[in-house]
Amino acid sequence: MRRLVVALALPALALGAAPARAAAPLTIGEINPRTGALAVQGTAIHQGILLAVEEANARGGVGGRRIQVVSRDDEGAPQRAIAAAEELASRHAAVALIGGYVDSLVGPISEVADRTRIPYLATASLDERLSRRGNRYFFRISSLAPYIAATTGIVRDVFKTRNVAILYSSTPGATQMARHQREALERDGVRVSVFGPFAPGLSDFAPLLMRARERGAEVLLSDTFFADHLLLVRQMAQVGVDMKAFLGAFGMEFPAVIRDLGPASEGLYGTTSWQPGVHLGGREAESDAFIRAFTTRFGGEPAPLTMHGYAAAKALLSALESVVTAGREPTGESIRDALARVDVETPLGRVKFDGNGDPLFYERVIVQIQNGKHVVVYPRERATAAARYPAR
Repeated sequence: MRRLVVALALPALALGAAPARAAAPLTIGEINPRTGALAVQGTAIHQGILLAVEEANARGGVGGRRIQVVSRDDEGAPQRAIAAAEELASRHAAVALIGGYVDSLVGPISEVADRTRIPYLATASLDERLSRRGNRYFFRISSLAPYIAATTGIVRDVFKTRNVAILYSSTPGATQMARHQREALERDGVRVSVFGPFAPGLSDFAPLLMRARERGAEVLLSDTFFADHLLLVRQMAQVGVDMKAFLGAFGMEFPAVIRDLGPASEGLYGTTSWQPGVHLGGREAESDAFIRAFTTRFGGEPAPLTMHGYAAAKALLSALESVVTAGREPTGESIRDALARVDVETPLGRVKFDGNGDPLFYERVIVQIQNGKHVVVYPRERATAAARYPAR
């Protein structure tokens, strides 16, 4: 009998001595355009998200739980973005969604997030309507107002011109920006002599450029994307349109502008929130550490958009950690509430959201290409060089 008791007890002792199983990882669903026309932008965002998560996991995860990223390529197509969001929410039980470039993709993902009650943190979104629809699960790292303030401010305070042309892509964010720019400039007594929308992918800007020249525009505000900017600059030279300043809203901060345009890039203006060599708010040390880590991991310098992915992931990870360390179940509702309370410093700046999910401290500055480098020229308190105007 004594031998039987000992024999029965041994398995129980063995079971009792077994180490506790590690908690299951938390799954984040990432959706970005990794192929197609927006692949460069989507890949930059993806790399920033990946680096932030890898750094967190190297420190033991959040509250002892590892983070697993399941990535999906929306190929720049809204229907693909919707399918990816639905798959991540149902099949993979993602506790949150992150990523997105341009609102034609971000908007559909936000609707899935609202329907499935999973928080979604968009990495590049400007459409004002998205944060005014009462979607409690939608947050974003960028917003439109800083673009308006920077692009119209430099026209008013530095260029001091009285005649501007605005050309804009017929996407939601670009259309809203162009409208706000026109309203702000006209309040300041600036004539917007050309206000021209165009469909994405337009290959011939000559008629719009000729109209701007005929109406005496001195500055061109180009509210469109990287490839369109390059085409506009080249066609301006071909048709003989000489502006005192060319200011592109999205993508002119990319190093590829200098590489692809060569000497023709000198004097061009763009906007940025962060990029190597451009640090806002005295965060040089954090930016330098990020650049070193990124270069080690991916073998090259990060693109400006990479920081949007990195900062968004840092904010989401902070929210997840607050939920897990408080002993709460990481549900859509608990993570949503934690995101609403997030207040974290990143190389992009301070990340905190208002009641609509918009960022409270997002900034944009104006950069100009001078001597083959991007330098900050506006606003004056952020400037590292004086603007060269006229640009040529």
